[in-house]
Amino acid sequence: MTTPTSGAISLNQIHIEAGGSSGAQVSLNDLDVRYLANFSSGATMGFNNFYNRTRYTVTSGSGTSGSTQYTGFKSSSPAIGSINTTSLTWSTASVTGMYYVLSGSQAYEVQLLLGGSGSGTNSGFTTYRVAGGTYARTSASFSGSSGFFSVWRWSSGSNPFTNTTVRDCYFY
Repeated sequence: MTTPTSGAISLNQIHIEAGGSSGAQVSLNDLDVRYLANFSSGATMGFNNFYNRTRYTVTSGSGTSGSTQYTGFKSSSPAIGSINTTSLTWSTASVTGMYYVLSGSQAYEVQLLLGGSGSGTNSGFTTYRVAGGTYARTSASFSGSSGFFSVWRWSSGSNPFTNTTVRDCYFY
């Protein structure tokens, strides 16, 4: 849904976007709420920190292409998993892949792919968080092609995706 971009915003709107139920008890220090605004426990934050925030939900799938194994969401061959939206709030880019790659005996790699107009630059977000793992854009290797696609690759950590598991992800 995405929280409002300006004006009045309620704790209930924030909680619903964070994955909670309407009218349920919530505080700004709840983990799901803090993840929505990228704050640590006990941090000082206000409702203005929650403007234009979206929680994306990825249902992981798995597939192989040659000796390369994929786990997560990927719209191209092999198409695997799904995501609850294809619109990202910072641009006209759409998510075309969010997955873990294992190729032969190579170390794993988390990849994020965006496609569409405005997605060929290394900008638009500073942090990508999925399944509790945090990936800084500045720690990724980047490749893109003038407005057609962008690929970010992180080569350390563990697999944030598991087969058929729903994972929340956020961009800041």
